[in-house]
Amino acid sequence: MKIIKNYLPLAMVMVMGLLMLGSYYVPHKLSVDYVEQMNKWENIVFAFAFLLGLLSLFVSHYGKIRRRQDGWGYSIFVFVGFLIMVVPSLISGGKQMVDGQVTGLGWSFRYVYNALSATMFAVLAFYIVSTAYRSFRIKSAQAFVLFVAAFILILGKVPLGQMAWESVLGWTGYGIDRVIEWIMSVPAVAGKRGIMIGIAIGAIVTSLKIIFGIERQYMGKD
Repeated sequence: MKIIKNYLPLAMVMVMGLLMLGSYYVPHKLSVDYVEQMNKWENIVFAFAFLLGLLSLFVSHYGKIRRRQDGWGYSIFVFVGFLIMVVPSLISGGKQMVDGQVTGLGWSFRYVYNALSATMFAVLAFYIVSTAYRSFRIKSAQAFVLFVAAFILILGKVPLGQMAWESVLGWTGYGIDRVIEWIMSVPAVAGKRGIMIGIAIGAIVTSLKIIFGIERQYMGKD
């Protein structure tokens, strides 16, 4: 039992991981077919994982409602919102418009989903402002550069900021639009590329640790 529980998963992960890794570097029809087949299985596993996550969500919120925990009333809206979107989707076949007429799904999407999304983003605006305030506290040279770049971007998005720029720095011949374009095209892109390179290196290292059995958290606590 110990071999099946501890070593069999590691062996399966190593074999499948090495096969997938090697298939991308072997220009052969077998490797191409193998990758396509694994992609199909990946979609199947994703579908079952989505279903499992949905059931886990429902069980969790049902437990809150049954035990009358704090905020259990909000859990009711999880089921109500799910039914409001899924039932019309099943009835209309997933179509929002049929013969120029709005279906039940289209109505729910337009007047329920969009309204809730707008409300959520309106609430998130307060958290964004709070986070921006904490981020813009100048404690280092890097924080000062971040503050200057963000301040220029904010100025360029409002008419009053554009007027202030033209009245104070208009003599330089550089409009705020050109400055914003340079910031978004040069420093922002450089920072984004650095972040993406770091993410790629981290993903490669994590994948190799999983393939060779160094990372075993997916096997559970035991």
